[in-house]
Amino acid sequence: MLELHLDNFRVVESFFINKKSCVPALSVIHGNYPGRIFVDNEQKPNVAIVWAIGRWMYLEGYLVSNKNKLDMSSFLQNIVVPDCRENNTNWFEIYTSDDDPWDHLFLEETKFLKGIKHFESVYTLNLNEFNKVKKSITSIEDGIEINIKDFNILPESFRHSPYISDELKTKKSLGVELKKDNQVITICKSNGFILGNEYFIDVDTFVKEERGKGRATIAAIKLIDFLLKSDMYPLWETTHENIPSHKLALKLGFEAVEHYPVYAFIIEP
Repeated sequence: MLELHLDNFRVVESFFINKKSCVPALSVIHGNYPGRIFVDNEQKPNVAIVWAIGRWMYLEGYLVSNKNKLDMSSFLQNIVVPDCRENNTNWFEIYTSDDDPWDHLFLEETKFLKGIKHFESVYTLNLNEFNKVKKSITSIEDGIEINIKDFNILPESFRHSPYISDELKTKKSLGVELKKDNQVITICKSNGFILGNEYFIDVDTFVKEERGKGRATIAAIKLIDFLLKSDMYPLWETTHENIPSHKLALKLGFEAVEHYPVYAFIIEP
């Protein structure tokens, strides 16, 4: 696989357009999020990989020859695995289309990695349903502090990467922080994957005792409502096995629009 220079990222744009699940890949292609891009052929690629730094990979295209398979295996073994080890990470994920050749390659032929396949969905927001939910929240528990603030899109551990521009190393995205007794209990934020007027949303309640109390709902409503004033629309993504995330998405008025496989790889010691 050949790595593209930043100036040539748009060569692979056609592989990823018109898919909500590929907004992160397009965010990298358009220079909104740091990443690396690899192809099997610089002029007429059959396979394109967008690797979002600190996140995961997006793969589109077709295996048209045995050379494609060998190139992909070499890419994983000689570029991806060493990079993960350098960053003290023992796993990575590849998002792609549901095609049998990828199943065969990743689950059967890639012997040096343990691959596990699962499915995820991306959701778009139904504004009418969201407004109903927003109106139903009439009060917030005393003692809960809500702050709108900027968050770094990259973990500090990845900012040393030579593949990231100085601008993107310090880039921030908007989020909402819930605090109780001076402790951060929930954060909901745009994770930095932004394209046009759409962004992916992350939410997590860190304090176990505060889960199940509607903290994530409040944080998400505040962030979504704030960004809607700038005509920014959220996308939600979760695995099919993550029932709490799925339920929260539906509660907030999100609707699933795409389903796709994800290959998770474990790097053996």
